[in-house]
Parts: sequence; C-alpha cells; structure tokens
Amino acid sequence: MVISQKMIEREIGYRGSKSVICENIIVKEQRVDGSYIKGTNLMLRCTLTGFERNYRVKILSNQINQIRTYSANIPQKPNNGSIDPWFLTGFSDAEGTFSLLIQRNTKLNTGWRIKPIFAIGLHTKDATLLENIKSSWGVGNIHKHGINSLQYRVASISDLQVIIDHFDKYSLVSCKKIDYEIFKRAFNIIKNKEHLTKEGLLKLIGLKSSLNLGLSSELKEEFPNWKEIEISRPEYCFKGIPNPQWLAGFSSGDSSFMIKTSKSETELGQRVQLRFSIGLHIREQELVKSLTAYFNLGNDKLVYMNSNSVSFQVTNTKYILNTIIPFFDQYTIKGKKSLDYVEFRKVAFMVKNKEHLTEKGLNEILNIKSKMND
Repeated sequence: MVISQKMIEREIGYRGSKSVICENIIVKEQRVDGSYIKGTNLMLRCTLTGFERNYRVKILSNQINQIRTYSANIPQKPNNGSIDPWFLTGFSDAEGTFSLLIQRNTKLNTGWRIKPIFAIGLHTKDATLLENIKSSWGVGNIHKHGINSLQYRVASISDLQVIIDHFDKYSLVSCKKIDYEIFKRAFNIIKNKEHLTKEGLLKLIGLKSSLNLGLSSELKEEFPNWKEIEISRPEYCFKGIPNPQWLAGFSSGDSSFMIKTSKSETELGQRVQLRFSIGLHIREQELVKSLTAYFNLGNDKLVYMNSNSVSFQVTNTKYILNTIIPFFDQYTIKGKKSLDYVEFRKVAFMVKNKEHLTEKGLNEILNIKSKMND
C-alpha cells in the first residue's frame, strides 16, 4: 500500500549526494526524488552522508574476505517478497538514510517535537522492491515523495526497534555505519523519554549536529551554543565485505551495468565495450579497493581515484563473463537495475559469440543499449 504524504527534505536529513566531474568520468548525482545527471560517458554515483569533515579512516590489516567461486547458472528464483537480511543491509548502505527530525511544538514542555526516521527513497519504478523491503522487515510505510519517487519510512519507536535490531545483527559496512551509531544513540534517548527534558533535548541537538547534513540554519539560530554540545563523529573502520548478499544489495543501489560503443577502424566502424562499475565518494576508498580482491581479479588496475571520488571498473570481457556475471547470477540484483543486468548479460554473451562483429548483431546491441539505464 502506498500512502501519499508530503515531507520536506531538509526536515528529514536529506541524503545529500553531490556530483563530481573528473576526466572521462561523470559522477552521477542521484537525489531522493529519483532524478540524476546523465552524460554520455561513464556515470558513477557519489553518495554523501552529510558534512565532509572529520572522516577518520582506520584500516584493518585483515579486511579482505576469503576468495569465493560462483556457479554460472542463470537465476530463476521466484520473488516471494522476502529479502535476504544481508541484502537489506547492503541496499541500505547504498540507499538508506538515518535522520532526526526536530520541529517547534509549543504544546510540549521543551517546546520541540523530535522524531527519528529511517528511510529509503527510490524511483516509482522500484515500487515493488520497496514493497518487498517493507514486507521483509514487517514495519514501516511507503509514501509518495515527489512526482516520480517513493519513500519507505520507519518512524515509530516500536517499528524502529526492528530496524535497530536488524543493523545490530547485520552490521552496515560503509561510512554510513557511523551515521547509524549516532542515530542509535538518539533513538535510545527518545526511547527512554529523556527527550522530554531540556537536558535530553540538548543531547539530541548535539547528536544531530554530527548526523548527515547537521543542523539547519534555523536550529543553529535557536541553539546558538550548539558547537559546545556537538559530538565528535566516531572513527570509521572498514572491516571487509561480510557476505555476498551484502554486495548484491549494495550493487542493486550503487552500481552500474553499461554498454559503451565507440568509433573504431573495424569494418563496421563501431567497438563494443561492457563495463561494470561502482563509484563512490573518496572516503569509501577502502571499500572500493577491496572489490578487486573480493572478486579475485588479480593485480589489474581496476580502481581509479581523484580528489573527490573512487571507482571500481571492470571492462575486461573475460572478467565479466567468468566472474561478474556468475556472481550476480547466484546473488541477484533486485529492482529496476535488474533489467539493465539482464540486458548487460545478454550482450556479454553476444560479444563472447562474436555477434557484435556482424551488422545484425551490432544493430541489436545498439538497440539494447538505447533502452538501458532509462
């Protein structure tokens, strides 16, 4: 069931992603409303969790998981609405937000209403995926959020306890884990009704100042001494990818399956290249760097960085056919992106069979390409 309810972005700790332009790469800005900047070159997504400050990263020496092998069977799994818990965590690492809504309310002793919110915002084309996420957790509601977007939202204390219990057991992996830890502290203050006191309110202001986008200008004016109660963000320590379903979930949100064509001196005058990529903010560099070893792709240069972004890019056809496709055949992509994966997979085998070297095959690939990432 989809419930229509208007909500202001700045009041719920808008997820805040920015585009970063670098040589031959366009970092895709995907907003909660589903829109994005799209270019003719590679599109990477850079998801920011708020203020770009004090991201202290500590790396464990044993952070890479053991090498795995995957079957190449085509997935034919029925969707019964239940999603693997590690997939839920991976997808939340890519698409989820933890926020603290603080609004004026003169009826309360403190004068302020406080509401913790966990949310996942997607395009309306991913309505089924949001319904399955809601069904898997058994809590929350789905709201219309703009013209072409929906938002799965969990806001009641009893429902949020389910979310807290989930992430305590199936821990977040990206820098978003720090936002979760801050959010959990705020949740416990509210759960214990400390927010109904002035002292508890100030604790929450201090926590919100370090969560996501921090305090709004209005709240800074209302609480001019906010810097004195601001908490320091905990250190982030990347501990490796815990489960292949986590990577399937994360890739369902933060990866790209692309078919690139370029001019060549061949008879048909077109070169076909497949590309699987994951692009993130530079602070996630250890996570991105770990993907080469996780997929067991040797020592090839597959990670590219600049001052703002880092990306994992696989264009070697052998790697795509022997590793990437078998992995996602076993640990499936969900949502609208699964349609791109199906087409990507089809073209990969066309390239393997050298169909791209025929006029008929090339035209079919160009037709497939025109309908992808739409």
